[in-house]
Amino acid sequence: MAGLMDDLISTLRDELQIYKDLIPLADKKSSVIIANDTEALSEITEKEQITVERLKSLEKKREGIMINMRVVLNRKNSELKLEELIELMDKQPEAKTNLTELKKSLKETLDRLKTLNERNTKLINESLEISEYHLNMIRSSKTYIGNNYTKKAGQFDMSSMMTVGTFDAKN
Repeated sequence: MAGLMDDLISTLRDELQIYKDLIPLADKKSSVIIANDTEALSEITEKEQITVERLKSLEKKREGIMINMRVVLNRKNSELKLEELIELMDKQPEAKTNLTELKKSLKETLDRLKTLNERNTKLINESLEISEYHLNMIRSSKTYIGNNYTKKAGQFDMSSMMTVGTFDAKN
């Protein structure tokens, strides 16, 4: 069990460090979104994807360790959560302290990341709304027919009005 505990603590520390590494990326992403720098946003997103892949492998490793701990603790039919494991570590105060500190740090770090990601989501949505507004303004300015006080003022081709100002993704 001691070897499993060491592996778990080591894996949790690695996960914590990766989550901490994501914080500056998420923070930088905010300024990049505001600056509308799509190239820098693409680079940050690429770095995040690489980091997430590292997290996925650590997550699988941690899940495997927890499965082995369930077997050792004879909890084969129920999921073992970190809180429960901490409670079971009364005879190993050092492991209990390490797990408690890691759990606290992980929660704080994940809360910070969640806040930054929510802010970035709002910024992206606002940016998209502004872009859509500008596109609509451009479209509406091109579809304006104007005042026509001639004999044929009431006669105009509606199909030509609909095609003017439409967004052509091919160009």
